[in-house]
Amino acid sequence: KAMEAVIREVIPTGRWEDFETYWSCSRYGSQDLVGKKVLRNNMHKQNNFSMFWTAEALYECYRTTSNRKYLRSGQRTLDELLMTQASWQPPYMFVNVLGGFGVLNADGEWNDSRESLFAELILQYGKLLNNREYIERGFAALKASFVMMYCPENPLTQVQWEKVYPFFGEKDYGFTMENYGHGGRTSSEGEGMGEFTIYDWGNGAAAEAYNRILDKFGEIEQ
Repeated sequence: KAMEAVIREVIPTGRWEDFETYWSCSRYGSQDLVGKKVLRNNMHKQNNFSMFWTAEALYECYRTTSNRKYLRSGQRTLDELLMTQASWQPPYMFVNVLGGFGVLNADGEWNDSRESLFAELILQYGKLLNNREYIERGFAALKASFVMMYCPENPLTQVQWEKVYPFFGEKDYGFTMENYGHGGRTSSEGEGMGEFTIYDWGNGAAAEAYNRILDKFGEIEQ
């Protein structure tokens, strides 16, 4: 019944709202927009986590029931989620962002750590539907999960980190910010790199995603 309500009331209108949408980093609309669309663009304030959870739930509903209605709605939701994945490398981004994910349609983040969660689901849909694009996007999301890590394997990222923190060295390898450009600005001098690392929303999340995908799919595309 809950899934039917989401299919009927949430997916058609794009009402991708949850706690983070209004009461985290971007509080625009928290007083007067909950459940309402913005007049300027006729869209709800949206968080792609809600798209992910819905696509994941629909995938499991299809696996449980074999009802293709759930698969169709799941793919439709996944496609909307993938609209928030970077499919190019803008010249104003000074780390690799291809394959990474943003967060909201009213906040500024690239390469957010949620791509480490999204990667597996995208691959699951790709394998189920024999969709090569989904498989490529899933592996791109997994690779993007490691991009913000300070290490020699990420030369562009390493340069940016050392411009912000010149004291960084070998003992700091593995330091991973959860996203890039969260303040809405970037520069070649390190602006947008951030200032902290969280194991379960950064390097640990990326490593877990790698191991989980390796266990389920048996190979990681290079």
